[in-house]
Amino acid sequence: MHSDELIKSLSKNGTEDLSSSLQWINPIPDDAFALIEKIDMALNIVKFSQSRQAEEMCKKSTSNHLDSLIRLRAEIKSILDNS
Repeated sequence: MHSDELIKSLSKNGTEDLSSSLQWINPIPDDAFALIEKIDMALNIVKFSQSRQAEEMCKKSTSNHLDSLIRLRAEIKSILDNS
């Protein structure tokens, strides 16, 4: 599936998660499976960043990014599995 088609299939919450995750996954690859791989890489980066930060405010910020990426990945995976 092409990423453009996949993005159009996202729910409102999925679209919001995509929007908040763009800094981690831009540029969006054409292939939806490559997008999943890119989200996985972003998850690893955010998890690493979260483990390295000591300030409570920063932890909250990366936690929000982590949650958005996890939800986005789950929704995209569900769409791909059902197509």
